[in-house]
Amino acid sequence: MTTELSKTELVNDNSEIILSYQTLEEKTKTLKYLGQEWFSSIKTEKDIYIQRGRILREIVNNKLYKIKFNKETKKYEEIEDRKFEDFLQEDSKEYFKRHKPLALKTAIRYQAFHLLCNEILHQPSMSAPILITQIEPMADLILSDLDKAVEVWKGAYDSCKKDYPTQDEVYQAFIALGPRDKAKERAFNAVKREFDQAVSEKEKTYREPEVSKPTISISELQKYDGSVDAGLACKAIASSYHQAKEALSTFKFTLYNFIQENGLEALNELKNIDVGVYSINNLDNKIEVLEQDLTKIKALLN
Repeated sequence: MTTELSKTELVNDNSEIILSYQTLEEKTKTLKYLGQEWFSSIKTEKDIYIQRGRILREIVNNKLYKIKFNKETKKYEEIEDRKFEDFLQEDSKEYFKRHKPLALKTAIRYQAFHLLCNEILHQPSMSAPILITQIEPMADLILSDLDKAVEVWKGAYDSCKKDYPTQDEVYQAFIALGPRDKAKERAFNAVKREFDQAVSEKEKTYREPEVSKPTISISELQKYDGSVDAGLACKAIASSYHQAKEALSTFKFTLYNFIQENGLEALNELKNIDVGVYSINNLDNKIEVLEQDLTKIKALLN
């Protein structure tokens, strides 16, 4: 084992870059110590979440996941391109005395739980979570923006019906108070899923009817009874159909794109705004009118 100092850029829980000068022996000693002492103060299930989360944060922040025991040489080595996921897959089972390796999602939840509980110790107006499932909807947010996560937790805590917010109440607060771009993305994905599902169901149940192709060319056709120009009539009907289809597509994708950019809630808010003839407070009724018009067209053809 080498005693050579290595310079490492680390990022702490406050997203501050710090420099670390440690030997391989020092890093290995720290990694071993964390693995030995993680369960020393465990008394409740909550302690498991907090302790594992704290130790995983130290492993991530200090890049201790790069340390790997070589079974052939019987020595610890520092592997520069080793990732945190490699540590979880290869070492976490034995390290934490588990029956299987820690999944990355689980490791994120442990770290998030530790960080949020530690931050809320300084917030006397609310209590910290007691179950790891409570923070699952915003685990990634806690790691990326702790201040925003505290705001979401406070929103869930203030509106909860019991002593502690449920996972669903945290999720609702996350939608309402989380990052705006994420909220828009979630709303768009929800609408897209409904749209895709509706299209899929329609494709399953609807098949374009097979019709016989015309057998008379337009050059051979004369006016019926001297009153109808078949060529002009077909062209007019086909043209109006394509215009209607184009208009309907424009309408559909105008709604689709607006929801993508702003969310479904924003569309509902627009219904409360008076802009004269352009008001959409009766948008649902307008869509019903379109449906009725299609029904009338079908009736004409029967």
